[in-house]
Amino acid sequence: MAKAIFTREFHYTSMTRNAGWSAYPRDEPQYYPREFVDAAVKAGCAKESPPSVRKGRAKPAAEAD
Repeated sequence: MAKAIFTREFHYTSMTRNAGWSAYPRDEPQYYPREFVDAAVKAGCAKESPPSVRKGRAKPAAEAD
């Protein structure tokens, strides 16, 4: 899933699978499939958000000691 902030209403029907999505403007990022977010950004209806860093992740094995 990809994350984007939608500035305008956007509707999309997939060309590769039997699915469609709609998004409405909000100030918070919304999660949708990569195909949909890419199409919305290309159409100028959304701005992609960087991935968030989650707290509490396990340390890599090299740092665990």
